Amino acid sequence: MFLYSDYSIFEIFDTLLAMADKEDIKDRFVSSMLKFMSAVKAESEVCTEVCGGFNEKELQVIVFVGQSSNVKMTDISENLNSPLSTLTNVVDKLVEKKFLTRVHSDEDRRVINVALAAKGKNAFKTFLNRKSEMADKVLTQYSTAEQNMFIEYIDRMSSVLTSMQ
Repeated sequence: MFLYSDYSIFEIFDTLLAMADKEDIKDRFVSSMLKFMSAVKAESEVCTEVCGGFNEKELQVIVFVGQSSNVKMTDISENLNSPLSTLTNVVDKLVEKKFLTRVHSDEDRRVINVALAAKGKNAFKTFLNRKSEMADKVLTQYSTAEQNMFIEYIDRMSSVLTSMQ
């Protein structure tokens, strides 16, 4: 049985203070995460506009194709975890706007790959420059050791959040 006389008032106070600190840290964490998510979303919206007036899915397609060169629609679908029917509509719009081109495969003429057109290459380059500027702006706030820790913490947090899904 718990008796107050078994503990000093200081031990009880320390325990209550530690519990309050844990709740305060959780509240600060949630608040910081909400601010961070809002900042990332705002940056994403600016980037989609600056890079060519895309919506988020269109920019994801441009970035994936830019990183991979000629790709099959199924590769895009698998990488973006999006149904092929949705991506067909997205790619059709990007081809119509002259950001992407469809190219017949050299190995199998029945296979049609997607590649960046000149406008798409410019948009991809703008995206890379924007992300490089953002990385510079954030990382210059920290020492090299802090940068590595920061990146490690983001990776760990991403893994934890992904495992919760």
